[in-house]
Amino acid sequence: MDESLGAGQRDTQTLVAIIKPVTCIMRDTLKLVWSICLYVSICAAADSGRQNCSPPLWTADVISELSWARKLPSSSLTDSNRTGLTFVDEDTLLIYQIEVDTAELSSRQSPVISSSYKLQMSVFDLVSGRMTASEKLPTWIHASSVQAASGGALVRTGNILRLYSKHFIKMQEAVLPPLGQDESDTIMVSASRNTVLSNRNNGNYSHFDVLDGGNLKLMQSWSEFPPLRRLYSISDTEIAASDFNQEHILIADFATSRWRVIAGKPSLQCVGLPTLVTNTTLVTSCRPFSYLSTEGTIIFQDSFGKNESLEQKAAVAQRGTAVAVSLNRRRGSDFWDTGRGLQIVARYVIVYNLALKKRSLTFELKPLPANDLDYALSPDGSKLAILSDRHVTVCAVP
Repeated sequence: MDESLGAGQRDTQTLVAIIKPVTCIMRDTLKLVWSICLYVSICAAADSGRQNCSPPLWTADVISELSWARKLPSSSLTDSNRTGLTFVDEDTLLIYQIEVDTAELSSRQSPVISSSYKLQMSVFDLVSGRMTASEKLPTWIHASSVQAASGGALVRTGNILRLYSKHFIKMQEAVLPPLGQDESDTIMVSASRNTVLSNRNNGNYSHFDVLDGGNLKLMQSWSEFPPLRRLYSISDTEIAASDFNQEHILIADFATSRWRVIAGKPSLQCVGLPTLVTNTTLVTSCRPFSYLSTEGTIIFQDSFGKNESLEQKAAVAQRGTAVAVSLNRRRGSDFWDTGRGLQIVARYVIVYNLALKKRSLTFELKPLPANDLDYALSPDGSKLAILSDRHVTVCAVP
């Protein structure tokens, strides 16, 4: 130590010399403890996922390269206009994707004439693992989807709705009205598969058509002001929606326009997408996950950890016995994990057994999906199918 320093300066220097290494040790210790806690929590969730789906019932690389899809306006991983999957029945899985044929020109007016976009569909038997049927239809860049209805696979290509059997035999067909200026539309199927809702809307109104899921016959039709554009779902008799601020759940019977608030803060911290499970129950994929009656009674809630959140989509088993959601875990850029630039470090698909009010399966997605994610439950909730980019995995649900 420098002898030329005064007594006070020497004491200060000595104190600094003692505190500095102690501070470094404390900091390194905190980092180690934090890292161990994070590692243990991630590994525990991952081990749970592997134990619940080991081995999978069926797995395969099915989807072709879709990196071009990132050029589309939607940046969501779960975009049904691009690719997806659904159970036709307990042992039959339908997987679809939009392909581009650059040799042909695209038409927004007709899905048949000179369309460069093709809807490729394949059906797989999960018992044998074989592809049993396939079909390719011209479509548009938007307004393409495949959903399960009571009459078969409900396939939308542009303004045409078709019901197909699992062998791609066309059962029914309906043509949607042409869209006016500034209009868009959405096709939605109830969890029971018995009801189809068409919502054609613009900035001023929504026009709803209710179709029979078995034969596509028109059952009800009405218009509402203002329009309903997002964050809603249907049962066979009602629409459930989030309010503008995503703080309350509203429900209205078909064709009545009489909305009632059934739940909100403080019992629900946020709402997200209210998803009707049956005609009398629904879930919200928010924080916490909530299962409640259409009268607003909370049946079950499940909370999540710091920097964990759910995707809006909830996949519902047809019989209302189970729901699948996607959980994201993020990590911050600073020591306390709170800095800017939170990045997703893990994704899971969680299945809830609604009768037992608990998680029944947690499956970790490895590697993290880069382009596409979808998931579906079999009608009785006994199987979970997950599409992660090109790869499809089917798990038995305990």
